[in-house]
Amino acid sequence: MNQSVVECIYAAVDEVNLERGDGTAMEKELGTPIQGKDGSNLDSLNMINFVAAVEENVENAFGVEIMIGDERALDLQPSPFETIGSLAEYIEKLIEQHN
Repeated sequence: MNQSVVECIYAAVDEVNLERGDGTAMEKELGTPIQGKDGSNLDSLNMINFVAAVEENVENAFGVEIMIGDERALDLQPSPFETIGSLAEYIEKLIEQHN
């Protein structure tokens, strides 16, 4: 797994955790649930901010503009938004498609 992609996601986790300020922080682990699994603690606004931060971080790090919250991602089974690890794998595929 590309560690730079994971770091882009972890930076977005940090941003969301700062915004929340309610003591329910997301953990920076590959198995951390994002959405749709037990243990996910992002509400809809947190999710939007998280997705936007990840997209921006990836663009800054790789020079590639991606959209991870589009219909294609939402239709995939299993969802790329199950865990941080599954999201990282999905982002790696999107970056490869741009190269």
